Amino acid sequence: MRNVARQIPNLPLSQNEGNSGPIPSTGFNAAEQLVNVGAGSGHQYQAPGSGDKRGPCPGLNAAANHGFLPRNGLPTIAQTVSGLGAAYGFGSEFAAALAVIAITLTGDPVGQKWSVGGPFTPVLGGLLSTPGGISYSHNTYESDASIVRQDAYLNNGDASSLIVSQFQSLLSKANSDGEFTIDILRQHNKQKHDYSVNTNPYFFQAPFAGLVPPIAHHFVINLMSNHSADRPQGFLTKDVLKSFFAVSGPDNALIWNPGQERIPDNWYRRPSSNPYDAARAGADVAILATRFPDVVRFGGNTGTPNSFVGIDVGDVTGGVYNAQTLLQGNNALCFAFQAAKQAVPSALEGYSVITPILTLVNNNINPVLSQLACPALTQFNQSAFNQYPGASYKPSPP
Repeated sequence: MRNVARQIPNLPLSQNEGNSGPIPSTGFNAAEQLVNVGAGSGHQYQAPGSGDKRGPCPGLNAAANHGFLPRNGLPTIAQTVSGLGAAYGFGSEFAAALAVIAITLTGDPVGQKWSVGGPFTPVLGGLLSTPGGISYSHNTYESDASIVRQDAYLNNGDASSLIVSQFQSLLSKANSDGEFTIDILRQHNKQKHDYSVNTNPYFFQAPFAGLVPPIAHHFVINLMSNHSADRPQGFLTKDVLKSFFAVSGPDNALIWNPGQERIPDNWYRRPSSNPYDAARAGADVAILATRFPDVVRFGGNTGTPNSFVGIDVGDVTGGVYNAQTLLQGNNALCFAFQAAKQAVPSALEGYSVITPILTLVNNNINPVLSQLACPALTQFNQSAFNQYPGASYKPSPP
């Protein structure tokens, strides 16, 4: 498969890009792109029940509220792939890789399920620790500097609750047409990153989790934009953004409605011919790194605000990457997936049989590494992160 990121010309594109990202969506098929959430569709909105899991990602919550993911919020890999593809035009290999990382680092590797929210009971019950889900995956799956959530350390361990003032900040960035562009989301990403560096003494960007906020900012544009025959590239209005983030009310009196994220009526996703896959995400990260290189860094503050120190990437990777090459092409995303893969064996301590789980990981992550044309990584020095107090900060469920 072609390496999309390394074929993007004249970086950074930024304001020249449409809402489909670096690779334009050139056609529109109403029948194929309509996400039918009407009565009788099987995907009508249903508020989560008391035992259903909902967490920090609005797109996942909305997919579960409409039955594209299991309504209990506990999907398998196959359900993740099919559900996110149907709801958002998400790439299948990308979805599978993200799901297997969630399963092995925050979920139930034996039952092969993960939680879009908080803890759940694994297949083996009390024999193994309770999976925390992505709501309690700080520095493993989720990270600081998210779109409209507070850093965990600054909010008593809660990095899942939407902060209305932060959503208001994003909403206020809409252009004169009341819409959002990929450039607006990148600027918001830069602002949130700088805020975390300047205020959070425990701010930390891990190799995998640290790329989640930058990619999530791109998810908003690439996956939540509406599409039409007149605007096949997509357009994202304030009302659509509010619906996906479970926010209601006028702009000056916003209300967050936890767990009530919705896919809007008459909403058309990106076409299946232009799925949002790892190659397109890699291109987005490459463009972001060219415009705001400090956002795509790994490392953290050293115990006081605004004390950021980057890791020696060459030391961590045995020279496969360095500070300059990490920001080129797909390398940052390659490093993120490779780091997540390296973290799996230690996450499986306590499991008597890990070979089938490692095979599952390889079968779902290696296709993405191949798609991105990643260089081989045989060394990963985890001890390089010991200098950061935020690296060991892991809030637990109440």
